[in-house]
Formats: sequence, C-alpha cells, structure tokens
Amino acid sequence: MKKLFAAAVMCLAVSAANAQAGVQSVLNQILGSDASKSTVTSILENVVGGAVSKLDLSIEGTWKYSEPEVQFKSDNLLSQAGGAAATGKIEDKLYGLYGKIGMNESLSYTFNADSTFSHSVKIGKSLKTLKGTYTLDKENNTITFKYNTVGLGRVSAIYANTGTSLALMFDATQLMNFFKKVASLASSLTGKASLSAVSAVIDSYDGAMLGYKLKR
Repeated sequence: MKKLFAAAVMCLAVSAANAQAGVQSVLNQILGSDASKSTVTSILENVVGGAVSKLDLSIEGTWKYSEPEVQFKSDNLLSQAGGAAATGKIEDKLYGLYGKIGMNESLSYTFNADSTFSHSVKIGKSLKTLKGTYTLDKENNTITFKYNTVGLGRVSAIYANTGTSLALMFDATQLMNFFKKVASLASSLTGKASLSAVSAVIDSYDGAMLGYKLKR
C-alpha cells in the first residue's frame, strides 16, 4: 500500500511539473526572456488599468474587432521606446495598415464551451473562416489557439477580458508569421504587401507586442 501511495504521489508531482513546464513554455513563446507572472500582470494593468482582479470571466460567445492594441514586454523596453506615448504612436500607424491584412471589422472570434473556436479574417477580397481548439490558462492569462487548417499550427497570446472588451496580445513576430501563413491561403497580393509594411513598423520597436481589442 505504501509503495502504491508513493507511486501515486510521484505521478502527481511529475504531472504538476509537466503542467508548470507547459505554462512556462507558453509564456516563453510570448514574452521570451521577460516571461514571468509579474510581467503578465504589468501588461494587463497597462491594458485595463487596475482592474486585473476582475479578469477571470468567461470568453464564450462572439467577439468582433475594435481597435489595435500595442504593448511592450517590459517597462524597461517601454521607457526605451519613449513611454506610453510610443504605444499610441505605433497604434496610430497601424490603423490603416491593419485593415489590409485582415485586422478590421471583418475580424471576429467565436469561442464555444467545448473549447472549439472559429476565427474569421478577410485579406483583400478573400474571407477566411478558420477553426480549431483553444486552451485557456486563467492563472497566467494566456490563450493558445490550435488551428485545424494545415500549416497554421498554434499561436499563443496574453488576453485581458473585462466582460465587454477582450484584448489579445501576441509576440509581434509570431503574429506577423501567422498572418503571412493566412495570406498564403488568400488570393490578395495587397494583403501580402501590407504585411511587410506592418512588419517594418514593428521592427523599429524592439520588444513590442502586437494585437487588437475585440468587443461583444
């Protein structure tokens, strides 16, 4: 009996360690060397003010694009870029470009209770509805999308859900690579050219996180 109990405890310890490693891996993908719970909290506070404690809400339902969202992976990088004014400056540059790469009023997400989702995005004249499954880590405010479409794979983000607004913030390089893959499924050369323009804006700001706010 003692051996069985010890084995059970060991299995639980290994499972917990694997789960923690999985969480850290997601944070590392999004934040790189700045990956930590405190960094996530700081980013969330920049997005929603001091209401971080109210973010544990359901995301089920349909959310539609509202506006660009830009954050930095650390306060140090934010200060180097010029402070809060820098994020507004980047967002202003992105408003027009976003529409050409599918980040516009046609962009929407629908989250279902069974952890499936659909993601509609329009590039040029091509409207794509992408489907897959999502995994939420409410403790660390991360969400991972696994797309069914061959070649799209997974992409993770930090999310902030206030109930009426949902912000998704991705590593800028990851998000650009994802939209390049989506653009390869579309027939529009306009969207593909605009991706390069967006990348050029982001490349000039080291440590920027790129995303958008959605509303119900």
